[in-house]
Amino acid sequence: MVVLDQSNVRPASSRTDARCSWVQIVIFIVALVLFFVPLVASASFGFSLPGQPFTLDSLALVGRDSAFLPGLLASIQLAILATLCSLALLVPTLLWLHIRAPRLLPVAEWLSVVPYVIPAIALVGGASLFFRAVAPGFLVSIYSLVPFYVVLALPLTYRSIDAGMRALDLKTLYSASTSLGAGAFHTLWRAILPNLKAALLSASLLCVALVLGEFALASLLLHSTFPVYMVQIGASQPRAAAALSFLSILGTWVILIALSLATRRSASPRTSRTKHASLKVGKE
Repeated sequence: MVVLDQSNVRPASSRTDARCSWVQIVIFIVALVLFFVPLVASASFGFSLPGQPFTLDSLALVGRDSAFLPGLLASIQLAILATLCSLALLVPTLLWLHIRAPRLLPVAEWLSVVPYVIPAIALVGGASLFFRAVAPGFLVSIYSLVPFYVVLALPLTYRSIDAGMRALDLKTLYSASTSLGAGAFHTLWRAILPNLKAALLSASLLCVALVLGEFALASLLLHSTFPVYMVQIGASQPRAAAALSFLSILGTWVILIALSLATRRSASPRTSRTKHASLKVGKE
C-alpha cells in the first residue's frame, strides 16, 4: 500500500489565491509608478532652473502676471457653481426615479452617457448657434460655461450619486420618514442626504476636478480660465506651467483629505450619541 505524504501538498484554491494576490500587488505597484513618476517629473522640472536644484522663481513670475489671479478665481467660481447645479439637478431626479419610477433608471443611465459620445466642439457649435438666435449675450458671460460643465460631468456625477442611492433602501427610508409625519423636503434633508455624504462628496470632487482641468470648452468660447491660462503660459514659460499643474493636483488632494476628515468628524458625534442612547435604553 502506497502512503502519500500530504504535508507538502497545497490545495489548488490556495495556490490560485496566492497568484491573484501577487498579480494584484504587481498591478498596484505599476499603477503607483505610472501615477507618481509624471508628478515627480513635473515637480522637478517646474521647481528647478539650470544651476539651481530647487527654486520658486517660476511661481514668482506667475504671481506677477495680471492674468493669473482672475483666471484662477473664475475657475473656482465655475467649479462651485457647476457642483451645486449638478447636485441640485441629480439628487431630486435620482431620488424620484429610485422611489417612483425605477423602470426609467436604465433610460436615465443611458442618457447620462451621451456627453461621452458628443465631442466638445460639436456641443459648443450647436449651443452657440442656438443661443446666438435666442439669447445673443448669454455666451459672452463666463457663467455660460456652467451648464456645459454640468453636462460634461454628468456621466461621473450620475454614477457616483446613483451608486450611493443603490446602497440604501430608499423606499423603506422614505416610507418610515413620511409615516412619522415628515414632508418631502424634511425627509430629503434629515433622512436621505446624511446617508449620501460619501456619494455626494465623490460626485463633488469629480465635478471640481473636471472643471479645474477643462480646456476645450473655455478655449472655444474665448473665456479665460485657469486651464486656458496654463496652456497660454506654457508656450512661453513651460516650467511655470509644470509647477502650476503640480500645485493644482496637490490642491485637489488637500481638498479631498479635508472634506473626508470633515465628513468623519461630523459623523462621529452622531455615532456616539446613538450608542449612548441605545445604552441608556438598554439599562432602563
